[in-house]
Amino acid sequence: MPVPELTYFIHAVDGRSFAGWFRTVGAGQIEVLGFGLLQTVAYPPHIAPANAARQTLARFVRARERKGLPVPTVDEIRAAVLSDAQPM
Repeated sequence: MPVPELTYFIHAVDGRSFAGWFRTVGAGQIEVLGFGLLQTVAYPPHIAPANAARQTLARFVRARERKGLPVPTVDEIRAAVLSDAQPM
């Protein structure tokens, strides 16, 4: 059985942008991936998989922030990658 492709998405949570990926793993189930997140999620047929992935990522970010744990935003990741790519 071929492995489904990952779909990249960016989702704004409380005014900041976070990135993640999702793929369909079965009827009514997706797997959501992000920094520190790998979760299989069941969703109802009237919800699009991309929306279920966004909701899952938002819950994850908010739960980590309540615990005082960092989750890098898209801008923070981009800045870190660009600073690492600069010649010394």
